[in-house]
Amino acid sequence: LMAQVLLKSRQPMRTSYDQADIPEIVEIKALSDQYDAVKLPHRRIVNKLTVGIEGSDLAAYFHRDPGTPCQGCHHNSPVSSKPPKCASCHGKPFDDRDPFKPGLMAAYHIQCMDCHAQMGIQQPVSTNCTGCHRAKP
Repeated sequence: LMAQVLLKSRQPMRTSYDQADIPEIVEIKALSDQYDAVKLPHRRIVNKLTVGIEGSDLAAYFHRDPGTPCQGCHHNSPVSSKPPKCASCHGKPFDDRDPFKPGLMAAYHIQCMDCHAQMGIQQPVSTNCTGCHRAKP
């Protein structure tokens, strides 16, 4: 009954930012000394996360802010259409004064590999470095 009341009182909402405001590709250059920059299909990822919210009235009700899909990756920053870069919190290399915060390279790999595992994404295989990082000649 409570869910029915919530859903009936739901205001129109957006589950994501406008497409023009979501970068299509984000280049990650953290390992550019060994590999070419990773071209992350950012907009495609955001849109995939948004589909799950829009497909459920209950999820859409509780995830009203258009920045909600962003919080999966930009987890400890305020909801914003322009969140800070990972490097603003995750230094390189690992900081032994803050052992529970991974360094930049580990943070990228944890986010990408864990998400692929949780969502059942099989390509690229997380153990295949050149699946994401093209080796420099």
